[in-house]
Amino acid sequence: MKSFNIILILFLFEIFMALPGETYSQNRFKAGIAAGMTASQLGGDSLSGYDQLGFSFGARLSYGLGKKYDLTMELLYSQRGSRESIGFSNSGLQATSLNYLEIPVYFTINDWLMESGNYYKVGLFGGLTYAYLISVNTSNPILSGRESEFQDHDIAARVGVYYAFTKNITFRTFYTDSFVKLIEGDLFNTDGLDSFFWTFRLEYNF
Repeated sequence: MKSFNIILILFLFEIFMALPGETYSQNRFKAGIAAGMTASQLGGDSLSGYDQLGFSFGARLSYGLGKKYDLTMELLYSQRGSRESIGFSNSGLQATSLNYLEIPVYFTINDWLMESGNYYKVGLFGGLTYAYLISVNTSNPILSGRESEFQDHDIAARVGVYYAFTKNITFRTFYTDSFVKLIEGDLFNTDGLDSFFWTFRLEYNF
């Protein structure tokens, strides 16, 4: 069932990517690829701090809604979870790794037009992201044995900023906070497991 859902998500994204067609000549659609790092933690697993590092990469497609506004959809592979910080009393071995296939959709306000290159230097964006859980692995005793209880589907809010070095190279950072409890029920001083993380990435715009 998981493989069918993944294929369906990829199929829907391929349809979206194919929509522009001849419209590319009007410069309304812009495509790109992205890759970077995530720093994440989980609320309710007794660990704190954005100590779990992971990868995030994929493709993006934006549609210009006006001179300063864009609507963007992406297809990403992203890693998140939590990890025990390394210290005098901590080994750093307790960790939870979650791997997702993710489709964010967000609205961007662009500013600081570079007329020589016909691109915007900075921008602020926000929106929602849907993620499908591919796999979970944990060595945290609070979560061990409960891997099957993790929700397959996640919906989260996302907000961030970008800075364009050139027309083709952009740095983007954003914060993501889930609306969905990854595990329902009592955990470490909470009524469920929450997910939130930062992403830092570079993009190449075609």
